[in-house]
Order: sequence, then C-alpha cells, then structure tokens
Amino acid sequence: MDIQHLDPLPSTSSDMAPQEAEPTLDLGRVFSALRRKALLILAITAAAGAVAGLRALQSPPSYSANFEILIQPPSGEADVVSSVGGITQQQGPTSLALEDQIQILSSPGTLKPVVDQILAEELDICNFSQPVENETAAPESEMAMDIERSCYEAVESRLDISLNEVDSGNRLGQPSSRIFQTRFRGNAPETVEQIASLVAQRFLDYGLESRQRDIQQGISFLDEKLPDVRAQVDSLQQELESLRQNNNLITPDSRGSQLTSQINTYESQYLDVLVELEETLNLYDSLQQQLATQAQDEAVSPVLSDNSRYQALIQKLLDLDNQIAEASTLFLDATPDMQALREQRQNLLGLLAREGGNAQQELLIQLDGLAEREAALRNTIDSLNVEVDTLATVTRQYTDIERELAIATENLDQLLTRRELLQIEAAQRELPWELISPPTVDTSTANVPRAVALGLALGLLLGVGVALVLDAQKDVLYTPSDLKRVTPVPMLGLIPHNEVVRKGYDEDYLLALFNPAEVTLSKNGKLSGNNGLISLDEMHEFKEAFRSLAANVQRVKGAKAIRSLVISSVTEDLADYTTATYLAWAAAEMGNRVLLVDADLRFPHLHEPLGLPNEQGFSNFLGGGIELRQIIRRSPAEPNLFVLPAGVPPTDPVKLLSTSKIRQFITRVEVNFDLVIYNTPSYSDFADASLLAAEASGFLLVSNLGSVKSAQLQETLEKLWVSKIPLLGLIAKESAPKAALLPI
Repeated sequence: MDIQHLDPLPSTSSDMAPQEAEPTLDLGRVFSALRRKALLILAITAAAGAVAGLRALQSPPSYSANFEILIQPPSGEADVVSSVGGITQQQGPTSLALEDQIQILSSPGTLKPVVDQILAEELDICNFSQPVENETAAPESEMAMDIERSCYEAVESRLDISLNEVDSGNRLGQPSSRIFQTRFRGNAPETVEQIASLVAQRFLDYGLESRQRDIQQGISFLDEKLPDVRAQVDSLQQELESLRQNNNLITPDSRGSQLTSQINTYESQYLDVLVELEETLNLYDSLQQQLATQAQDEAVSPVLSDNSRYQALIQKLLDLDNQIAEASTLFLDATPDMQALREQRQNLLGLLAREGGNAQQELLIQLDGLAEREAALRNTIDSLNVEVDTLATVTRQYTDIERELAIATENLDQLLTRRELLQIEAAQRELPWELISPPTVDTSTANVPRAVALGLALGLLLGVGVALVLDAQKDVLYTPSDLKRVTPVPMLGLIPHNEVVRKGYDEDYLLALFNPAEVTLSKNGKLSGNNGLISLDEMHEFKEAFRSLAANVQRVKGAKAIRSLVISSVTEDLADYTTATYLAWAAAEMGNRVLLVDADLRFPHLHEPLGLPNEQGFSNFLGGGIELRQIIRRSPAEPNLFVLPAGVPPTDPVKLLSTSKIRQFITRVEVNFDLVIYNTPSYSDFADASLLAAEASGFLLVSNLGSVKSAQLQETLEKLWVSKIPLLGLIAKESAPKAALLPI
C-alpha cells in the first residue's frame, strides 16, 4: 500500500512559529498536579494538624468575665428634644447605630477612667516596666502617656463587645436587640472579674453622661432659640396692630360683613329711587302732554287727580256750568247775568291752568330731588365698592400676618414647654442603662479536636498551595492537554504507558521479529523469552496506539511526499528507540515496505532487542566500502519490515552525517522502500537529528510525558522553526499509569 494514497490530514509546517496559549484555569491540570503531589499534601496536612494539636494541649486555660447591658430607648422627654427643629442627637447613646455605639464604647475616651483605675491599682493587665534609656531620654509626661496608651491597647485587645445573638435583626435587616454582650479575657480570674466590673460601671456612667450631655445641649439650644422666637412674635403682633389702626378695623371679617350689609341696603334704595324717578318722569310727560293738547277741564292726569285744589276748582267749574245751563234757558247770552257767569267760568279756567302749571312745577321739583338722590346713592355704592377692594388687600395682609403669628406663637409655646420638660429631665439622676447580668467568670481550655481540625484544614490548604507552586516551578508536562497548552503543533499519537515495556519485556517481543527461534509461544498464549513470559493481551493496547500513529502519519499532508521520517525526542531517552521500532512494525503491517534505520551513531541500541549483530551497519555504509544488501536485515516474522543497524560508532557522527553520501543514501532507500524511519538521538542535545531531518520528508518529535518540561519543548520547537525542518507533529508517551502517584 502506497503511503500517499490515503486522505491527508491538515498540513503542519515548521514555518509557523511556536505560539503560547492564553492562560486559562485548567481544572484537570490542577487536579492532576494535586494527585501527583498527594504525598506532599498529606505530609503537610498531618504536620499542621499535629502542631495544632500539640499547641492546644500545651495552651494554659484562659478566663473571661461576661456581663450584659441593656441600652434603654430614649425617654419621652428625649423624644421631645429630638423633635425640636434643628435639634439632633447624633451623639446620643441611643440614637446612634448600634455598631457605631460599640466602637464608641471601646474608644480611648470612654475607657480612659477604666485605664486610670487599672494604673492606680497596678493590676497585672498592663506592663508598668519601662526601659532605662526611655527614663533618661523621655520626659515623665511622655512616659506616662506611653504607659497609658499601652494599657489602653491591652484592655481594648481583651475586650469584646457584641449584640445579643437572640433577635439580632428584624425583617428589614436592621438590628433590633439593644442588649450588649461584653466579655473581658485574661489569665487571672480575680483580675478579669475586677476589670470587667470596672468596665460595666464605666458603661453605665457613660450612658448617664451621654444622656445628661444631650439634655444640656437641648436646653442650650432652646435658650439660644427662644429670644429669636419671642422677637418674631412681638414683631408680628406690632405689625398686625399697625395694620388694624391704619385701616380702622377690628378684623377684616367683621368689616367685610358691615360693608356687605351697607352695599346691599344702598343698592336696594338705589333701585327704589330709579323706579320712583322713572314713574315721576312718566307722570310729568303725561301731564305736560295733556296740558298742552287738552282743555283744562278735560285733563285726567293722576297728578291732577290727586291735587285737591285742582279738583275743587273742577267742582266749582262743574257747578258754574250747571248754573250757566240753567240761566241759558232764562236769559240770552248778551244779558249781564249770562256775561257774568261766563266771566266767572273764564276765571275758573285760568285758575285751573295756573293750578296745572303748579302741579307741573311740583313734578319738576320732585324729579330734581330724585335725580340728586340717585346720584348720591350711586356715589355711595361706588365708594363702598372701592373700600371693599381695599379691604381685600388688607385682608390678605392680615391673614398672612395672622398665620405667621400663629405659627410663631405655637413654636414659642412648644419651645417653652420643651425647655421646662428638659429642665425636669436634667434634674433626674436615674441611670438610663441597666446591667441585666453582672460579670461572671468563665474558664475555657483549648479544644484539642477543634484545634486539630483547624490545623488539618489549614495544613490541607497550605499543602495544596505548596504542591501547586512546586508543580508550577517544576514546569513538567504530564498530560496531552499540557502539550496542547504549550504548543499548537498537532499531536499525532498518544503512546500509553506499558508495564511490559517499562520492565524490558518488549525486548523479548521485538526479538521475535528477527529471531523467532529464541522466543517461543507458551501454552497459555504468552511469549517465553529471556526476561520471562510476555502476555500478548498486555501488548495489544500498546500496539494499537502505534497502528493509529502510523495511520495518522500516512494522512499528514506535508510540503513533499512523505517517504522518510526522522524520529527524535525532546530529552535524551534511550527507550525512545521502541517508538521508531513499533512505528516501523505498524507501517509494515499495513502493507508498506518499511526500512528502520538506527541513526543513533552515538549510542546504538536498536540491534540489542532485535538480536541483530552490529559490527556493520549504517555508519559503515556512510564510511564506504560496504553494500546495503550486506547490512540490511529482513524480519522473518514481518516480510515488509527491514532493519539497518547503526554499526560501529564513529569518532565524529556529525561529520559522517554531513557528507554528500547521506543524500545518496536517502535517495536510494526511498526508491526501494515505501517508508524509511530513522531513529536518532535527542534533538535538543545533538545535531544528528537536525542533519537527517533537513534531507528527509518529515520529522516526528517524541515528548515523554512526566519528564519533558515546557521550556525544553518550546526551545526545541523554536530550533525546528529556525532550522525550517518539516515537523509533522508530536508523539506523546505516557511515562506512568494515569492513576499512579508519582514520587515527590
């Protein structure tokens, strides 16, 4: 079968420079490192647990005095203080957040009386000794400050204040318990109890001092505020009084009601005058018309009807007309009697005309009076309306001043009331906080199981950290994923670890390829050789890996047809000759004529497991004077497999491989064989592989997992890239089973 007849894999060119993968968290790599360093981790963990347990056993007992204090909520008077505008109790003991209150209770200002008492009684909680040089170099005041500071630090470090764990929060996540649990720790029970009592009494005194300080602050604020509020009230009252005097009113409401009543009255009178004026004018017009168009005795105006004098003259005229009518029957018109009666009638008509004129004059006088009254009423109503408009503006001013005065008066009353309440509160000396449980001393000894457990946990963490650091510093590649992380060069095959190969039994198996007489097949299906029995099943997985490798090599698409392969390793490893041997066997088994050349002229070793003589070989051919057919051996077990031993090691292998005869050799064997495989020494240590690879079709680099380092691999790949050697891919060889724990 021709090696170029299969579908090619993607090409791998050495023109591509080696690249580093971006760093990512590989959990598999981490777990592998931990598995390899399991013994170290266990040792560190055990040591940490033992140290923690021993220290716990040797620790002396410790004493602590515990007491609880209830912080009372603000009293009613204190609530009054907090409600006054501008008054806050941010420094009060009960308005602060409880976490802030804890910091205040443990502050130097709060604990100073306790520290002074400790220093006065010289309790052993503080260190009173001072170096001699400090006594001569520092003044006494500075020494006293240093002693006080160190004593406070000692007290503060042994004092623990916390909220009661029971009901320590509500649904909103805010602390609801106001019970402070306080603990003071020390080495002497009497001293611990005494100092705890001092601290408890100091907390109670601090609560009272804080409360009194807040009340005094409230009183001082009110004393400063009251004069301003009083001045504001007086100013508003004077302004209101001036407004009343200037506008001649008691209240805008009463004046408004009065004006409304007057306007309504005058408007009613005005309407009546208008009606009366209209009626009088109509009577005057009617009278004037009748007097002008009708006879005096025929006028029927209501004005004349109501005039008694006019009606009396009309009656006399009627009587006279009756007399004239009676006399006309007796006398002629020319008689003196008739003449007298008629003159008398004319006199009466003149009187009627004069009386009608008088009535008309009376109506005119009445009309003038009504007109004057109408004008007066209209002027009065207009003036009242103007006064109403003015009153609206005054009312708005009056209302604003009155509202401000009411607010200011109310503020003044509240301030006076609250000042009186605060003065009552200041006179009270009752403690606002309560000691609900007095200091009690508890003795505690070291918990050995807990200390051991913590030591084991810390030791485990430390061991894991040390293991990861050591593994990172060692920089060894253990898994195929480590190879992929370091280089983008494809991995053509993964050769699993084989215990048979590790113990050297593979030499017996390989011996059967050329000397089957020396290795026999036992009844139980095993090969019997110099090293014992070899199980064929144990070699199956190992051989299948090489078959897959051979298939992958056939599919690689290189710069030219792959007729020859140079196999070398990153590190110096004599066992890598098995890689070239088994790959040659796998390719031959697939039907290719394969020539395996031992090109390791420095340390020839391939002939030993094959049981072949090495007096003549590859080096002898390159030196001249021998034919290939004399030194090439054919496997009786695999007809397609041929081997060329290394021959006698030359003095200078590099010089021998640099001759032109190496090119003739490669050209010649590629014509007679489908694939030629060269086993060479380490590429990193010797130039032999580089010289052969420059003339061959491809190059395979063997990486022995568990021994090769990433720096070595990257350096080797960089050399290949610089030399432009056609690297086909990597062959990874596992050095130990996956579940095995490597030594530390």
